[in-house]
Amino acid sequence: MELKEKPSRLTVYLPETARTELLRISEDTGLSQSQLVVLATHSLIANHKAKGNAIFSELLGIGSKSHGN
Repeated sequence: MELKEKPSRLTVYLPETARTELLRISEDTGLSQSQLVVLATHSLIANHKAKGNAIFSELLGIGSKSHGN
């Protein structure tokens, strides 16, 4: 029998534009904003486990000048 971990609450403050886009995606997919944030978090964790801190380079613009972007 699989034991489910009890979820805990986390308050996240988003810029208004991000919140608006999250709402749009929620309406498009039929998933709640909370479900989308949980999916994104699981994706972040999996990517970090696979690739380490390198996953943040593109998001933060690190090294983009050296690649001709």
